[in-house]
Amino acid sequence: MKMYIYEKKILMVMFFLIDAVGYLFALPLRIFRKEAVLVPKKILIIRLDHIGDVVEATVVLKPLRKKLPDAEIVFMAHSRSKDILEKNPHIDKVISFDAPWFDRKSHKAVRYLKALAQMINTIRTGSFNAAVDLRGDVRHITAMFFAGVKSRISYGITGGGFLLTHIIPYRKKSHETEKNIMLLGPFGITAGSFGTELYYSEKDAEKAESLKKDAGISDKYAVMHAFPGHSSKKWNADKFRAVTRYLRSEKGLQVVIVGTASEEAYIKGLKGPEEDDGVIDISGKTGLGMLGHILKKASIFVGLDSGPSHIAAAEGVPGVVLFSGVNDPGQWAPRSEKIKIIYPGEGKDLSGVSTEEVCGAIDEVLDKSQK
Repeated sequence: MKMYIYEKKILMVMFFLIDAVGYLFALPLRIFRKEAVLVPKKILIIRLDHIGDVVEATVVLKPLRKKLPDAEIVFMAHSRSKDILEKNPHIDKVISFDAPWFDRKSHKAVRYLKALAQMINTIRTGSFNAAVDLRGDVRHITAMFFAGVKSRISYGITGGGFLLTHIIPYRKKSHETEKNIMLLGPFGITAGSFGTELYYSEKDAEKAESLKKDAGISDKYAVMHAFPGHSSKKWNADKFRAVTRYLRSEKGLQVVIVGTASEEAYIKGLKGPEEDDGVIDISGKTGLGMLGHILKKASIFVGLDSGPSHIAAAEGVPGVVLFSGVNDPGQWAPRSEKIKIIYPGEGKDLSGVSTEEVCGAIDEVLDKSQK
């Protein structure tokens, strides 16, 4: 049962039993199946979870397009990720699908079942020859199977592997981008030097420049994102505020805060009581396309393990990312030679990370970028 990534033993046992029966019935089909390199006419790529995961998923698009230039490539993702996908030249179509099982506030089984039925119908309507679920999620695997997709590729780490035509070994310690490339094996694509790529619309670029002008953002600025997707990834607001002062006074940079409008109280803690303290809040005012354009022109990014940190890495922006011990940075951290990861150690939160350590990392990253 080590093949499963579940923490709860009851889920491990349940899916072990389901898979044991499923593999038994699927065995005759696997014995007589001929392994051949897939050359589908229409491919579906599925990545429905978080922004950072979608950014890392873009690594598969260029090699897939190069290998299969005539294939139609469709990407299914959450609607919030659309802005960083729809202008990608290697994608023919983006399907927005907001899976409730990735909504941290939603736990209603009826809603899950309705969404799964909708997902099955959406995939079936697309008439795909092949589908790749980059997460290895049993719900997505189930949807691919019941939608009648001929070639179904993913991991068996959450169960349902017997529903796949191609089960890819899950190398837990490999970085997410490397694991994504491994899923392209059935198409004859092997590991290589591939990077994440993001594209934005001209409209988003124009809107971003207009916002910068209206907000009074200069040519030299740092982007800060201090709002994690999970409470275990938080860092003290007073420490963040000290870092903003350092960026302003020692580095001569404006500090531009990005995020959602819902963190207003936290943002006030970062800005402080001063009316004009060199900290500009544009949280809640940018989509991902606008954010990407603003990040691209920043002197440095400073923030937590979150979607914006992955966008900054993809754009080659120098950055300092605070990465809590909840996850392994070797697997999940933004991947870029220009990003400095501050990691307290496995299982540790960020409370032990000092302001001095972060400011020292800022010095290191900026000095390196200026050479």
